[in-house]
Amino acid sequence: MYDTVLAALRRGAADEALPAAQTLVEQQPDDIGALRLLAAAQRLSGEGEAALATLDRALDLAPEDADLHLERAGLLLQARDLDRAQAALARSVGLDPNQFPAYIIQAQLALGRGDLDEAERLVRTAARIAPEHPQISAVEGMLALRRGRPDEALGLLSQAADLAPDEPMLRHALGFAYLAKGHLAFAEQAFRGVLQTTPDSQPLRALVADLMRQQGRPAEAADELAPMLDDGSASPALHRLVGELEL
Repeated sequence: MYDTVLAALRRGAADEALPAAQTLVEQQPDDIGALRLLAAAQRLSGEGEAALATLDRALDLAPEDADLHLERAGLLLQARDLDRAQAALARSVGLDPNQFPAYIIQAQLALGRGDLDEAERLVRTAARIAPEHPQISAVEGMLALRRGRPDEALGLLSQAADLAPDEPMLRHALGFAYLAKGHLAFAEQAFRGVLQTTPDSQPLRALVADLMRQQGRPAEAADELAPMLDDGSASPALHRLVGELEL
């Protein structure tokens, strides 16, 4: 049954993974591995609250499991519950000082709230665990960008993106590094990579369209925005941008 659930999760087949995981937990209600698989299946199915409840149930059985606290932090971040996510991350690294992903997430959160010194401290801690990991270069690159060092940022983020080309956060940061250097075509390319995973992001699509406009392609920029105008989802700011493109 374990293999059945794992295979379905790997395929992204939520409709198969969830009932199989539920059956597994019914058969083994106190098995941490079964509960973890059920939480993963619930998360894949979009049942975030149920997944969180399942992980809480697992933590009742294994409160010292650092990986469970890390998984719980991921669900809380998905729900935008930042305070509880921070607490779960702190608990995870308190139980296991080698929890590399927890330090990286903490560093990203510190960047998000503008605490650059704390982000630097955390990424240095992470670097002692896995110095060659692309996420080290990614966070260091974002730090350099925030501190007004675009050349350094571009080098670090390019290196990280080469190692993890499918990571949207990296492509997003790389786009802004190119933008800071005035490399509009490369910035557009990076942001388009992000749009492949977040096609409904109006601000990002508007940014791509504006970059096209700045490169002398107003008609293409208007075409880029047309689908959002057609489905009625465009914001007033987007309508204004389209109006400017049509002038």
